[in-house]
Amino acid sequence: MVWVLGMDENGLGPCLGPLVATGALLEVERYDAEALAEVGRRLGLADSKQVSAFGRMRKVESLVLAFWRERGISGDADALFEGALVGGLKPQQSPCPDALHRQQCWGAPLPLPAFGGDADEGQAILDALAQAGIRLHWLRSQLACADRIHAAQAKGDSRFQLDLMLFEEIALDAARSLGSEMHIVCGMVGGIRRYRGRFRRIDPSRIALIEEAKGRAAYRIEGLGEIRFEVDAERHLPVALASMFGKYMRELATERQHRFYAAQQPDLPRVSGYHDPRTRAFIRDSADLRRRLGILPTCFQR
Repeated sequence: MVWVLGMDENGLGPCLGPLVATGALLEVERYDAEALAEVGRRLGLADSKQVSAFGRMRKVESLVLAFWRERGISGDADALFEGALVGGLKPQQSPCPDALHRQQCWGAPLPLPAFGGDADEGQAILDALAQAGIRLHWLRSQLACADRIHAAQAKGDSRFQLDLMLFEEIALDAARSLGSEMHIVCGMVGGIRRYRGRFRRIDPSRIALIEEAKGRAAYRIEGLGEIRFEVDAERHLPVALASMFGKYMRELATERQHRFYAAQQPDLPRVSGYHDPRTRAFIRDSADLRRRLGILPTCFQR
């Protein structure tokens, strides 16, 4: 059997909501990227931009609910985040300046399903994957909230560098969980083309160069296996799944933040958090409320 970890990020460029990195670990008999991608296409599994855009989360939520139901996790967003985030909720909440700011991001109750998903529908897709010799073994995400992004930038780290660190944390957690090396595939991180000197969580002495070429880079990392960065990596099924699941995690996080504000100002609409007119209106129309509450700008907007 072969273990393949796909990693992708969601929310690198928005003005609201977290940056999310996600890993999806598959167990397959052999890794044939095109054959696996074809199975995914037949089941409607592709890059999140195609199948799980803002307002269209039913399918991916169904998959997520089915995966975590198999592991005894259900109920609400807190239960899901505790299982799905590397290290659980505490590392995400502990840097918050105070209880109010924790409440902004993590306090609003959010029962699941939140977007019309059905665990039984998701189970049917997982069963179809299994019949094709593909088993979804492991899922984890890492979030970087607005404040963590600002803190990284204050230290001279770009969003791209932070994104790469999140990828590293996920890969290391996958290796600890699996106890085995993997084949790792992920997209090119922003403008980074040479990665060996950019890793922050992995000892450089463990990293050996395989190749660095236009549109791709590959390294051998002791204890992790081979990691490849590719342009258009979403054509790989594990990366596409990571993209879908990461989009769902980001949507849950932004939904909770919206519910926090809408509970006090009900006319505020749900927004994507990206640079669009509705999001800009949400930022403008919530400004007085945020000032009254004392919400730090760095904990709200990137």
